[in-house]
Amino acid sequence: MTGSLAYYSGHVYRGTGASTFDDQLDQFVGRIPMKIARQIALVGACVLLATAALSRQAGSSGSPSADLLAKLTAAKKPAVGKPLVIDGSQVCGSQGSTSDPKMQALNSNKNRTDEPNSTDYVTIAWGDLSNLPVDKVDDLQGAPVSVVGYLSRKINVETGAPGESTNCNLLQPNEVDWHMYLTNAPAQQIKDAVIVETTPRVRPNHKWTTDMLSPYINKPIQVRISGWLIYDFQHTSVIGKERATVWEVHPITKIEVRNANGSWTDIEK
Repeated sequence: MTGSLAYYSGHVYRGTGASTFDDQLDQFVGRIPMKIARQIALVGACVLLATAALSRQAGSSGSPSADLLAKLTAAKKPAVGKPLVIDGSQVCGSQGSTSDPKMQALNSNKNRTDEPNSTDYVTIAWGDLSNLPVDKVDDLQGAPVSVVGYLSRKINVETGAPGESTNCNLLQPNEVDWHMYLTNAPAQQIKDAVIVETTPRVRPNHKWTTDMLSPYINKPIQVRISGWLIYDFQHTSVIGKERATVWEVHPITKIEVRNANGSWTDIEK
């Protein structure tokens, strides 16, 4: 290989007869000026740090760890659905308006009003939540969780017909869920979202308004959503079209916003 040339950052190096590629590479690296070597090392370190940060933010893109699944299983609490009461009158039962036993059980999970203690929530990365196993629904549904992400697209107040059986197909703003789209980066498509929802049974216990939440839609501001984990099997056919998963945080019990200094503030305060 004598006479071969190597080029790096404006410098030309002539080979010295090395017999293998590894030998040539060693000789080439040995000739890199120290200043350039330091720059290469610095760039490499920055890439590793950025990759690690993205990994921490996104969570696993594969299966959640056995340790996380165990924590969720241990934390789960059976749901007791509550009727929807407006102005002192019951307008919808605890299981909504369905006679299907599976839907009644799902609606009972959606219609719970109990709220976890602040120390009860299991922290779960967005990537882990979106990849929870479908064969562990009975183990995981009903766990109190906290997940960080970004609010994308819009706040969908479900006032359009035909409504949802969980709320007896009622359509007034104080009778319906708010669907929100929690994504792993700002301003993403609905197909890439984990659905998180406030409900008309829980909202009376909070000060949330759509105006309060709107400033965070499609903005590079992280929010932390806490509430109850459910598996909404009704929507498996639209995974990849209208959502990333049918695992949801529903109902939401707490909404926080990350401050510039990295701390979290309850949006109601």
